[in-house]
Amino acid sequence: MSYPKYFMEKGGFKMDISMKHGAEKNPFITLNPPERAVIFMQQHIGVCNGPLVKKGERVLTGQKVGDAVGKMRVPVHSSVTGIVEDIREVYHPVLNRLETAVLVRMEGSEEMKPLPSTNLDSRKEIVDMVREAGIVGMGGAAFPTHVKLTSKGVHTFIVNAKESDPNLVCDVRLMIEKPEDIVKGIMLMVKALNARRIIFATRTREGEIPELEEIMLEHGIEIVRVTPSYSVGSEKLLVKELLGVEVPTGKFPPDIGVVVNNVSTAYAVYRAAYLKEPLISRGLSFYSDTTGIDNLWFRAGTTLRELMEGLEHETRRYDRFVMGSLMMGWSVGLPHTPLLKYSAGLTALTPEFPKPYDEQLKCIRCGYCDSVCPVDIYPSLIMKAEKEDDIDALKRLHVEDCILCNLCSYVCPSRIRLTKHLWDGKDKSRA
Repeated sequence: MSYPKYFMEKGGFKMDISMKHGAEKNPFITLNPPERAVIFMQQHIGVCNGPLVKKGERVLTGQKVGDAVGKMRVPVHSSVTGIVEDIREVYHPVLNRLETAVLVRMEGSEEMKPLPSTNLDSRKEIVDMVREAGIVGMGGAAFPTHVKLTSKGVHTFIVNAKESDPNLVCDVRLMIEKPEDIVKGIMLMVKALNARRIIFATRTREGEIPELEEIMLEHGIEIVRVTPSYSVGSEKLLVKELLGVEVPTGKFPPDIGVVVNNVSTAYAVYRAAYLKEPLISRGLSFYSDTTGIDNLWFRAGTTLRELMEGLEHETRRYDRFVMGSLMMGWSVGLPHTPLLKYSAGLTALTPEFPKPYDEQLKCIRCGYCDSVCPVDIYPSLIMKAEKEDDIDALKRLHVEDCILCNLCSYVCPSRIRLTKHLWDGKDKSRA
């Protein structure tokens, strides 16, 4: 069964996705737990956690080691059994700054601390369980899942299995390996929301995931094969594609009665409900320009070096890494950087791989960035407003609608990293 080599984008741009062709056939390789797990307190959008443990304390796998007070809060858990070696500031690869982390040195036999029992017929208890399990959006945004599950007036629940990033196949692999478990997780989230309609949005072809398709049809889940496009992976654009309804500026899908969650999030809900396991592990697609893609199952807090060693790779052959999506991810150069509980991808690049943004040129006003923008804003004008700190202009240009897809930077002939100006512009407009 062949996939198209390209995803078509607005403005006629073609994105090459051939690097992931066939990689969904590679089973997950389970990595050993990290010898020293680095558990960041901040692994979600919202209030930062405070440590619940002290240096020298023994903790169990799955034990809560950080939490906070407030609605937008999600606890974090130890991914290994051992001793709290230290609590200190560590470089956070997504926030690009030092953040508090609990360092747990693995010691002794593994012992799991299970989640409390949950009445799976109770909507409230399902939501409470999801929060206690530390579950966040696994598509990369890390939005607290329990907050979405408390949305009112929801009529449609969309499972985002689009996985449109050029380097990611772990969601499709999960759909092949864990079909029944995924559906159990979906149905629990639907019960919490009391949604009437369930749509499973996927890029797979008919018959590619037959077991999952059969189980979903038995549960009344609609299977929709989405347009082969990278940008439609964004939840607002996915809602528009599936329902023909546009999410208004400044609003989110729940504001129009729709909740979108990633397929890996559904599986995390299953593990919490039926295995009593918090979110301490997940699947990841690892890509190297010398080896192709492997699907890995890792525990949160594993460093890049440990991951490389688990694959028998030498870290010195690579000079930088991209965490998450190859298009939207974060570049890091330190092999001791830890992976997060929502890290879906890792790309290792050799020194020969191009560094397109090292020598940025002046804008030539070609308008290519504007023509490919999937949300119809003007990156070139937003960049100018951001440089001039023109907050009024940033708001008039609707910088808040930017989905940070990075297409504008990707197509720029002057190799300008426009996405950074859009990111900074979003922050300035909110200030």
